Amino acid sequence: MPDPIPPLQTSIIQPSSTIIVGLSGGPDSIYLLYQLHAVRQQLNLTIIAAHLNHEWQESAILAVQVCQATCDTLHIPLVIKTISQLQFQPKWNGSQEEIGRLARRYFFESLAQKYQARAIALAHHQQDQQETFFIRLLRGASLTGLTGIKKIDGLYIRPILHTTKKEIVNYLHHKNIGYYTDPTNTSDLYLRNKIRNHVIPTLQATDDRFDQKLTCAMDHLALVDDFLEQHVQEIINTNQTQLGIDVALFLSLHTIIQQRILLNLIIKEQIRFTPSQNLFKEIVRFLEKSSKTTHVIHDSWMITKRKGFFALEKIKKFDKTL
Repeated sequence: MPDPIPPLQTSIIQPSSTIIVGLSGGPDSIYLLYQLHAVRQQLNLTIIAAHLNHEWQESAILAVQVCQATCDTLHIPLVIKTISQLQFQPKWNGSQEEIGRLARRYFFESLAQKYQARAIALAHHQQDQQETFFIRLLRGASLTGLTGIKKIDGLYIRPILHTTKKEIVNYLHHKNIGYYTDPTNTSDLYLRNKIRNHVIPTLQATDDRFDQKLTCAMDHLALVDDFLEQHVQEIINTNQTQLGIDVALFLSLHTIIQQRILLNLIIKEQIRFTPSQNLFKEIVRFLEKSSKTTHVIHDSWMITKRKGFFALEKIKKFDKTL
């Protein structure tokens, strides 16, 4: 009987490199580790597994034990840390799930730097992609947000993003591979769990083509998003000068292109905040109607207008009265 396993997306894995693998002990990350181990020699990979114990549940020790046993079986080194051991003090935003995500990223990226890893592999799969789509849809996401999780995002790679949960579980059962089941996965306290446990099963029961059709729709959205991004980059590269971007040209563009140009400028300057639709409108009003030459958009950043051009500039200490 052939292994019930879809092909791993090895095209996003750089050969002869070190990879940090986020290992929770759950079925998805255990599956990912086995698949990377299977191509380790072929791609000449150095694999280091990383497990962060959030210390939020008594059963967390079981996850640690599963991770250790799996890595012992595969002869893969495992780095284990508790969240209290990290030099990490995030600002509480009311979401334990978000704090956990930020802590894991801090941990993984610290290891990537220590071991000079070329990538951090995460075990997001097709169902995670679906859940993310609906979460972002409910929160009013932009087109880019609705394209879902990316296969490559900086250091992060997701080699099993198009693998289904059923394929993952079938493989592990077929191989008699143990994994940890997080007891919070069935709790409806979290929005993601509500979507996982109620919304997606209902849609799958409504139309047995749901998984395929949603994947196709998200792939199409990603193509549209890529096209718009290329178009915006061409406009910026062609028209940006030392003074910035021509205000008249900018105001002549479609609203969507205007917003993408502003977002690109904000990302380029690494301004650490999420711009809103209201902020985009505020900037356009300033460029279109205000007689002032500066407009503060953030604690440390402002938009400036000079000689018919606009640019983002950092606020100097003596500018804070603007």
